[in-house]
Amino acid sequence: MRTQLIRTATKRLDSFHAASYFSPIVTAHLEDAGLPRPAHYFAARGCALGPASAELVASTFFPFSPELVARVVPNCWSAVSPERVLAARLDGVRALVASLAASVGSQEGEDRASALEQAAIRVRRNLAPVIEAQPVSGRALYAAHRSALGEEYARAESEDPLFALWVTTTLLREFRGDGHVAALIAQGLSGLEASVLDCATGRAWRPSSARRSRGWSDDKWRETAAALSARGLLTDESDLAELTDSGTQLKERIEAATDASVATAWSAVCDNALAEIREDAKLIAEAVTAARLIPQKLFGRESG
Repeated sequence: MRTQLIRTATKRLDSFHAASYFSPIVTAHLEDAGLPRPAHYFAARGCALGPASAELVASTFFPFSPELVARVVPNCWSAVSPERVLAARLDGVRALVASLAASVGSQEGEDRASALEQAAIRVRRNLAPVIEAQPVSGRALYAAHRSALGEEYARAESEDPLFALWVTTTLLREFRGDGHVAALIAQGLSGLEASVLDCATGRAWRPSSARRSRGWSDDKWRETAAALSARGLLTDESDLAELTDSGTQLKERIEAATDASVATAWSAVCDNALAEIREDAKLIAEAVTAARLIPQKLFGRESG
């Protein structure tokens, strides 16, 4: 029960964090900083690592084609320094959350906008013990973000509540993400194999969208899907493939291992606080959905 509450709350908060990757507002700030568009995602998330090599970015990000990463990293650092990228990213997020609050206020009323702000404050405060309990050991991408966002996290009380929540959810996401990558590796999966299996759940990226965003060729994707099908994990090698019972069991082992990797940190909050986080996260996720901050056409099953 508690594990499921954590999963639900995390998924809802993930949408709030992830909105920054799809936002034209954030994109505009990165472009104004001089960052080439193909490098936006890798530089915005990877700037916490400093002027990282392509190998380091590909390793820590995990599901992306190393060839794609190598085309934009580390060349992006010669265009814009990691420090400048981070500043542009944070300015863009501040503008994004301000736009979200204004949108909620104009479309649903000031009471709803106030409720969103209060929910953000409660979630951040309830999550504070979790963040403080998250160790950096063995978590490269989380450790980098903890260092890069340290000042913003420390002055959360004086920040816009939605921006302060974005900082908190970013730290939460990168911590769980590092644990998830470890769980995938422990099951012997490559980044591409993990992506193909994830798409087959019907609850993640569509295969066509995943290939474009992660830089995998159709042939390489099909080859991997065929191998997973031969192992009895997928029903077939097409974009319409679903997980078999064995594939579903594998995915659940991975999620259980990921849950275990964050359980100690989450034990810092009581059941009542956890339930409050889940409900407040629902309100926040609903605001993200209503504002159409994440393009839903990229996700779900491919049409037949």
